Amino acid sequence: MTESASVPASGPVLRQRSVDKREEVLDIASENFLSKGFDGTSINVMARDAGISKESIYRYFGSKEDLFLAVVERELSVYRKGMLETSNYYQGESMRDALRIVAESTLKVASDSRTLSLRRLVFQMAAHGSKVGNHYFMAGPDIAYKNLVQLFDYYKPSSDFGVDQLSRYFIGMVLHRTMLMRECGVLEPLSDEEIRDRCSQAVNDFLLAFCPRLVNAGG
Repeated sequence: MTESASVPASGPVLRQRSVDKREEVLDIASENFLSKGFDGTSINVMARDAGISKESIYRYFGSKEDLFLAVVERELSVYRKGMLETSNYYQGESMRDALRIVAESTLKVASDSRTLSLRRLVFQMAAHGSKVGNHYFMAGPDIAYKNLVQLFDYYKPSSDFGVDQLSRYFIGMVLHRTMLMRECGVLEPLSDEEIRDRCSQAVNDFLLAFCPRLVNAGG
């Protein structure tokens, strides 16, 4: 009895293998870039970990910077999705509860250790002329701001401040001090309970300062 000849992989199978290997390279590159930075990341090490040649990585991505940009874009897609989801859950709630919901979701995404590693890397590259900072801003901070503009447009609170001002001041009260402490390494990752407590305090302080008529009315 003769042995059956091996059947070469078809075009779709080969393309899927190529996609899978590209994603594996991105997985490895993400961990390296986020933990070691751009300059500290070695293409040789990543190729070894992925079980492919350095030349294969360059065939997938063209250059180390192209690979870095692909990693950042994938990380930003996750960040962008998290920020967009912060605006989906408050319809039907009081404005106080809506602000708390958006604040908790925003702080949870922004203060996550992986997000902070991405921020540091993006800022480092932006300081050297890379345009990746613009992508980061549009995917994260700008969406957080627009979510709040949408919220205040929806509730139309009685206030001496406009929607743009309310949005800027509120996001600052929620994020500024906590993010500064996380960036400086003086604050450990926050638990869900700690996020709730910080956001509840920020909401209460914000409403007292910027929407006192709402507070007086019991809102």
